[in-house]
Amino acid sequence: MSQQFAVTMDLLHKLSELYDAGSSNWQEARAQAQSIPHDELATWLQASVTNPAAERFLLDLFYGEDGVTSDDGPHAFHRFYRELGLRLRPNLRRTVLGWGEISQVAEITGSPFTAWRHPHTGVKMPVVYKKMPPFLNRADAEAFVQHYLEYNRVLRDEIGISVPHFEARITEPSPEQVFIFVIQERVDPASVCHEILRDIGPQAAERLYRLILAEYAKIHHYNQARAADGYRVGLDGQIPNWAIADYGGNPDALTGEEELVYLDTNVPMVRIHGQDVVSTDMYFQALPGAARWLIKKLNLDQEVMDRYFQIRIVMLDFLGNTIVRHREDLVPRFIELSNEALAGPFSDADLAPFTIEEVNKYYRSDVATWRLWRSLKLLGVLSDGVSSGNWGALKRAGEFYRIWTEPIFE
Repeated sequence: MSQQFAVTMDLLHKLSELYDAGSSNWQEARAQAQSIPHDELATWLQASVTNPAAERFLLDLFYGEDGVTSDDGPHAFHRFYRELGLRLRPNLRRTVLGWGEISQVAEITGSPFTAWRHPHTGVKMPVVYKKMPPFLNRADAEAFVQHYLEYNRVLRDEIGISVPHFEARITEPSPEQVFIFVIQERVDPASVCHEILRDIGPQAAERLYRLILAEYAKIHHYNQARAADGYRVGLDGQIPNWAIADYGGNPDALTGEEELVYLDTNVPMVRIHGQDVVSTDMYFQALPGAARWLIKKLNLDQEVMDRYFQIRIVMLDFLGNTIVRHREDLVPRFIELSNEALAGPFSDADLAPFTIEEVNKYYRSDVATWRLWRSLKLLGVLSDGVSSGNWGALKRAGEFYRIWTEPIFE
């Protein structure tokens, strides 16, 4: 937007916030809107907005033309905002950044304005959107959002684990569909630890793993302290779930004093008196019905969740994931550091030390589980396609071969 115009997207964003804050702020919003000279507004509209309906809504909002009252303000403004968004939509780009076990991670770019600003600095903040599986009703979705917000708050404020800025939005595209988009501040992809691990030297890798072990210790001591009231917090401590704050780009320049940021916060891993606050069914919705039945019959759903609450398995998972990421050369030293931690910060749990044989066995089992999971999800996609008459979905059947023969990660 050219700076010669008094009307800017920043002004529109500010007005939107004032109207959303409630009727007590509408008078202030109206005063700010009407402070823009009519000819200046007309010039901006002519240069920037081609939709006549959008122009009318904005003029009504700013100048009260056609009898618009203060009570109509928010409605007219949001209609204008929607019309403006429709005009700008051809410039928007949606990029899928990855798929988690239960969510799809995407980024939306190309808009000249953003609804997300850092809560402390007010600076525009890039975010990613994590689309969660559908919910049966809005009440369940609202309960999930509350647990999600609590989980992030506990990690950040009570345990001391840094997390990106977090939000969540519920959307209902139809009466039968309720979705949640978890919204998270975007981190530099180069700062995520699995990217750093690709080329890191052994000494810097040791410093990085010591940082991660210190984060594990935080959650272990928190759970020990809250054992009496039955409140436990879990986490998925794998390599790609950690990032380095303010990463400089050189993995071997890590000093061991950096701040880590935990990324995988979209599923609230909280247990109260042994009961998960979020149903394990969420993890398996993408699987065919027969697979979901078998998983529950064998109690595998509970087994999956248990691993996130047992600190030794969290550490073992990290060691196995190091092999998955093709850095098996680091595993012997990582095992030594893990055993030092078991005898130090985690000594009160009286946990058995790790061995290279155990890590290799866990790695093979984890890879097989990952391949089975992907195969079942693909089977679900093919089944849904055929049942809906989309026989073209069968073209993806060849992916089964790649799932079981190609490396998981390059």
